[in-house]
Amino acid sequence: MKSKALIKDAFILFLITIISGGLLGAVYDLTKEPIALQQEESKLNAYREVMKEADDFKEEDNQLIVQCSKKLKGDYGTNGIEITNALKAYKDNQKLGYVIQVIDKDGFGGDIEIIIGIDNQKIITGVEILSIDETVGLGMNAKNEEFRDQYIGKKIDEFKVVKTGSQSDDEIDALSGATITSKAMTNGINGALDFYDLLIDKGGLE
Repeated sequence: MKSKALIKDAFILFLITIISGGLLGAVYDLTKEPIALQQEESKLNAYREVMKEADDFKEEDNQLIVQCSKKLKGDYGTNGIEITNALKAYKDNQKLGYVIQVIDKDGFGGDIEIIIGIDNQKIITGVEILSIDETVGLGMNAKNEEFRDQYIGKKIDEFKVVKTGSQSDDEIDALSGATITSKAMTNGINGALDFYDLLIDKGGLE
């Protein structure tokens, strides 16, 4: 009798597992597309924020992105950066510059995904953070406009982080208690600037 009861219980548990798995799969299928659409909308909104004058964006050729990424030679921290996308920005069919998406892998809490707008004169037009998981009240302050605005409107080949207050255009005042995050943000933006130069060398704005 005990054996039959165990078999029955095991069978019921098996059915519950199968049904639960099926329900989870169905929920995933139902939510997968809306989540993907929401992520794409978030990216598009970020593109618009970093290049406000643009009315259209076109992705750069993926082979060119890969080719230029391999040529990046700068010092971008311990774990480096990854260029995930580059888009030409247009207004009335006239090219305004590039929107570059980069992941810095040296954040205190993990990867930081940044979107940077750079115009035809290599002036930074905007900086948006797509994803970040730093310490609340410290590294998460990188999302504040006061910090991000330090990069905007400047034509710089390479930024550096300082702790005593910025004295020149190429100096970024570190977030209080979050130097690692400040350097990760700056390394990502420096990488985007170097990548921009490589794209232009390849005729990217023609």
